[in-house]
Amino acid sequence: MIEAFVMQGDGAAMPHVLIIEDSYLFGQFVSDAAVLAGAASVEVVDTQAAAEAAASRRTPNIIIADVKLRHGSGVKAVEHIVAGERDIPVLYVTGYPEHLSGCPTDATIVEKPVSHDALRLTIGQLIADRRTRSSSLH
Repeated sequence: MIEAFVMQGDGAAMPHVLIIEDSYLFGQFVSDAAVLAGAASVEVVDTQAAAEAAASRRTPNIIIADVKLRHGSGVKAVEHIVAGERDIPVLYVTGYPEHLSGCPTDATIVEKPVSHDALRLTIGQLIADRRTRSSSLH
C-alpha cells in the first residue's frame, strides 16, 4: 500500500492521527486540536475493534486514546496496534489515569478535563518529536 502524506513547507510529512474516543463530542474536540497542531488527517473511532480495524487499514503516525471505552479498552487497542516493531507515539487523554496499568511506559498522559490549548500544544509536541525521530533515522 502506498501512503500519501501532505507535505509541510520544509518537506516534512504531516502525520495521520488515530483517535480512540467513545464520546462523539470529545472525539471532535480532540480531532480539532490534532488538526490545529499539524495533523494532515485524523480518524475518530469509538470502540477497540474499530480502532484495530482502522489501524490495519492505515497505520497511524500518532495514536490518541481514551482508556475506558463503552466497548473494549483503549489500552488494549493500543497494545494490539503498536505490537511488533511499530514506533507510534501514544497520548492517553483520560479521566481514569488509575486504569493505565499496562500502557506503554513512554506514553504521554493528559487528564480530563483538559483545555483545547493544552491538548493542541501536547499533540503539537508529539508531532514535532515524531518528525525529529523520523529525520534522525534517514
